[in-house]
Order: sequence, then C-alpha cells, then structure tokens
Amino acid sequence: MQEFIFENQSLNGNVKPMKKISKKLDEILEDAGFLDVNSKTFNMHYYTFSIDKKSSKNVKSYINEFTKTSLLNQVFVSKTKIDDRINLFGQTIVAIEIDDIDEFLKKHPNYTLANLIPVTIESINGDKIDEWLDNFIENNKINLVKNIYFYNELAMVLQIWAVEHDMDANNLVKQLYNAVKYNTLRKQIIAEKVYNDPQTILVGNQLMVLNENHIYTAEPTVVNNVIDKYLPRAKFDNIMNARKNVHAQLLNSRFKNEVLDDGFKSQNQSIMIKPNGNIQISSPLVGKMENHVNVDYIDMEKNSELKNSEEYKQVIQFLTHISGGKLEQILYMLGFIPLQNTGIVAKARSFFILLGVPGAGKTVLASLLEKVFNNPESNSSCILVSEPNVNKALTDPNLIDANDVKKGQLTLWFDDYQTNSQSNAISYKTGTTINGITSGKRVSGAAKFKQYHDVKLPSLIVIATNVLPQVRQLGTADRVFVFNCNNKLYDDVEIPDEDIAAWLNNQKVQEVIFSLIIKYASKLVTMSKRDLDLIFSEENSAQNSLSNINSSLLEFLEAQHITCPFDLIGMGTSTLFEAYKDHTHMVAASYRTFKDQIKSLGLDFQRKHFKGKYYSNVIVSGNKVLDNRKMKDMFTRYDALPDRLFNYKMSSDMYTLQHWHENFAIYREEQSKNKQVSKLFVPFNFNE
Repeated sequence: MQEFIFENQSLNGNVKPMKKISKKLDEILEDAGFLDVNSKTFNMHYYTFSIDKKSSKNVKSYINEFTKTSLLNQVFVSKTKIDDRINLFGQTIVAIEIDDIDEFLKKHPNYTLANLIPVTIESINGDKIDEWLDNFIENNKINLVKNIYFYNELAMVLQIWAVEHDMDANNLVKQLYNAVKYNTLRKQIIAEKVYNDPQTILVGNQLMVLNENHIYTAEPTVVNNVIDKYLPRAKFDNIMNARKNVHAQLLNSRFKNEVLDDGFKSQNQSIMIKPNGNIQISSPLVGKMENHVNVDYIDMEKNSELKNSEEYKQVIQFLTHISGGKLEQILYMLGFIPLQNTGIVAKARSFFILLGVPGAGKTVLASLLEKVFNNPESNSSCILVSEPNVNKALTDPNLIDANDVKKGQLTLWFDDYQTNSQSNAISYKTGTTINGITSGKRVSGAAKFKQYHDVKLPSLIVIATNVLPQVRQLGTADRVFVFNCNNKLYDDVEIPDEDIAAWLNNQKVQEVIFSLIIKYASKLVTMSKRDLDLIFSEENSAQNSLSNINSSLLEFLEAQHITCPFDLIGMGTSTLFEAYKDHTHMVAASYRTFKDQIKSLGLDFQRKHFKGKYYSNVIVSGNKVLDNRKMKDMFTRYDALPDRLFNYKMSSDMYTLQHWHENFAIYREEQSKNKQVSKLFVPFNFNE
C-alpha cells in the first residue's frame, strides 16, 4: 500500500504535522475574532473501512479475505463524506470516520495513511461492468497512470468480477491495460493541456488558436503548432495519429465551447457592429474574433478628407461600373461580408452572379477585397475559393472543410467560374448546397483529423463569370441576383496611369472600400426582410426568365413564336422535345437537360388525364384550374392535344406554335394577384 501522503508533497509535508499547524492557525484566528475561514484548504475526512461479517457470510471466503486485506491497517483520506455501502462484490462495507487523526495514529502506530479510496469499496448499479469500468477510468485517469498499486488493485478486482460472472477475465483486464498501454489516458491528459492553453479556444467543437494578429483561427499549421507543444517526441506517423486523437478527445462534452464576437481586428482597432447597427471601435486587444483586416475603419461622415479624396471617387466609379449601375445593390452585397453569424443573408435569400464582358474588372474587385482582408503572412485567400469548379467546391467534403469560416474564409467567391458540365450548369446537388448556405444551414465536410462534421461556410456566395450559368434547380434560380457589366474597365473608370497594381496597393483605396463595407453592414443589421426584398428585387437584377436557357432552345422558342412561359402550358414535353430536335437538327440533344431548362422557366410537369387518355410529363403551371382550362381551350379551338401540338388546318400560322398563346390576356388578368403564377405571363426579351 502507499506509505506516503499525496503525491509530490501536494500538502507541503506529512499530514500529521500539517494538521497540527492547521489547528494552531485556527486557534489564532478564533482568538482574533474569526469564527470561520471559507477560503482555507478543503476539510479532510479520515476513514477506516471494514466488512460487515454478518451480512457478508454468503460471499465466497477468498473474496472476503481479498477485500479485508485491501483495507487492513489503513486510514483513507477523502475530501468528501463516505457512508456505508454495498460494494461491487455484494459485501457490506462499514465506514468509520475518525474525528481526531492525531490521537488515532498515536493509539494505532501500525496504521498508515492512504490518499486513494480503495477500489474494493466501489459500488456498481446492476451488472454493466463495461460501463462501470469506462466511468471509473474516466474519473481516475491520472491516478491509474501514475499509481501502480491502484492500477494493480483495479486489475485484480476485474479478474474476480469476471470469474464470478462467467466472463472472460482477459477481456476486462485488457480494456484497462490498453487504456494505459496505448496512451488513451495520456491522450486525454494531452487534450486537457491543449484545451487549457491560453492561446486556444473551442468553438463548435473546433479547436482554434490565437495567432500573431490577435485573431482566432482553425488553420491547421497554427493549430498543430500548439498541439505539438504537448506531444512527446515521436516519428511523423505517431505525431499525425496523436494530433487526430487530440481532436477526437476534444469532442467530449466536458470540454466547453465558446462563442466568438462578430467583427474584425486590424493592427490598431477592434471593429464590431452591434445588434442595433452601431459601429464600435476598440483596442485590438478587446474581443475574441476570427477575422483580420489590413486597414483601419474610418468614419467618412466625420473624415471629409477621405470622402473628398480622388480615391473615394475612383472606388465609387469602379463599383458603379462593375455593378452595371446598381451601386446601392453591390454596396449592400459587400456589406454581407462582416455579417457571417447574424442570419441576415438567410433573410435576404440571395446569392450573386457578377456577369461581365472580359476585361470588365471582375478580378480587380476580388483582388481589392483580398488586399483588404487577406493575411499578408498567409498564401491562402479568405475571399476566393481555391477550386473554381463550383459544383466540385460545394459538394466535395474536403473542399467544403477548407472553406470553413473558422479557417478565416469570408466569402465563397468564384472569380473564374467553371463547372464540370458542358451545359455550364449549376447542378441540382450544388443548388441544394447553395440553398442551405444562404439559409444559414451548416454543410457536411471532412478533414484529415476530423471526418464528416458540420461546417459553417461563408454566407456570401459570388460567382464572377463572362457567361451566365444555368441554374437547374428552380429554388436556387429564385435566389439569384445578377449584376451585368457590358463595358471594359478603362472605358468607364479613371484609374491613375491605368496602373491597376498601384491602385490596388493604394492604402486610401483600401480604406475607402473597407469603410463602405462596414457602413453598409451596419445598415443591414437592422433591415427588415421587406427592405431587403426591395433592394434585391427582380426589377433590380439583370437576370431575366431566359437566363438559364441555352442558345439553341432560345432560337427555337423565338422561331416558334413562343412569347412567354404561359404559352407552353398544356404541351407534352416529349412532343415539344421532338419538335425542338427537328428544328435544330440536334439528334443527340439531351431530353433531361431540355426538361431542366423548361422547368427553370417556372413551369413543372404532371401526368394528366384528358379526353379519355393519360398523358405523361405535360407542362403545367401548378395552378390546376389554369392548366385544365388552357388544355380545354386548345382542344376546343385548335383540336390540339399534349401529343398533337401543331394544327395545320385551323391555326393562322400553321407551322409554328403561335396558337398556344390563346386567351393570354384573359388568363393574365385572372392570375394578376397570384404572385407565383403571374410570372409566367411576363414576355420573353430575346434581345437581352
């Protein structure tokens, strides 16, 4: 048994003299008028334990002898009170508390003091020994690693339990052995050290580290540097496994998560936007934040020098140009950058396409934002997505993890937009992800040390492109807001000496764009959904109903005198597709792609029963009354059916589908108050 008290002399010496000193100190304080001192060291309790022989007669003699020996001639020290109990062997353990430890030890010199409560008095509920062992290891991990006797006593107790319950003793003891042998307990201790490091914080079960810019980051190299401080020297493979185990241990609920403040830290400021829209500027040491900025915020309403500068005029001129004249809209879009955790983008339900001719300056805008927000010490961008293929970047778990906001990512900005589709389409799966991100939902990602976990991606998605992509999912297409710039940069914007590099490096230019972003972000915080809908309305967007239609289908619709989505209601999709192939001579055209593009116009497909026959994939509006009346009108007036679109006898223009415009004005008036259906009556503009 242990013949010393408290490992590493934690009470600065033997218990007996310490107890005498403590008593003397109490007497001095009592004489001075103090009745109690709550801040002194904890009160210790001293116990001897024994078996109640009468109630333990039915227990096997060797178990009684084992327990008796483990408790013999020892006084056990406890920080808490201990009552009589039934132990895991079914023995009644009698606990006798000793009031005067000095007097007791004088009378019983053969007794020793032990600072660990023996395993043999432990109780168990039921017979779930595996759960009991897991809990016991968790609560005693340090003592099991450091105290050989305590470990051996537990191993012997497990052997007895296994034998008495017809279990394999090796399995139980091996569970304990592996915990120590393979450093499970040591790993837990390392995780605690990492968690308690003053540089670290746990946010959403993600370990983050304070870097040289006073911001918290989950960037792997920074995090690994802190973990490695607590790892023993080992081979590279062992270090990799150890890092992985630390991350796994930190998922335990005993490690508490914290919440970061919204805002930015520059070299001289902490910049926060309060819920009421106020902009708070403090010392850079104030607040726990995850985002860095390279310039300070300047209130241009109070700093007339910056607002009256040439740089201010140039930035406004540039933003007006690149937005196609929608200056207010692009400023509010940029205002989403600081508002990652506010839910404001979810209220706006928008993502953005920056459409422009080559040379319009789309890359210039992204580069300017990088100058403002990128960490100069890092090679990665917090603005641009490293993978330009949007379908891949938003569906690959590892790429999703790489764009986690906890790693400093501020936007999902695709500067050189690409897809893996010949039709230049944003896929259904990618559309689902976009819908989730813009609704504030987390996405499943994966990383080297953390497989399949929830990732918070930046809520601002911007796709910069020369050609408008198709958006196959209708719900996603409804969220698109398009900026369209038809002119080259130098045609509209006066850049000094036409030196873009020098302009981007101009600190005043950077201060202007950052201060505008913060100003418009502060306005967004208190903005209602109605106000947001007005700013990012369809009328302000450059997108039109034909944005998702490829050129061959556009040419077909125009040639057939199809003037709006309403005209297509009641047509059989397969019959229309055959007419499209005949017109374009595209024998290998994709029926599925064709359907996707028809659906993107706000239409749908249903199986309809009409005139005693069933028709599959009939184009419908979703308004049953309108759909049925349109089909009836076309049959009555032109003898037209879903599978018989042309009528060579009764229509004035027998070789086109112009007659499917029948009763357009009547139905448009009837559906004018139905916001969703009324969109189907908006005429196509084939010139856009």
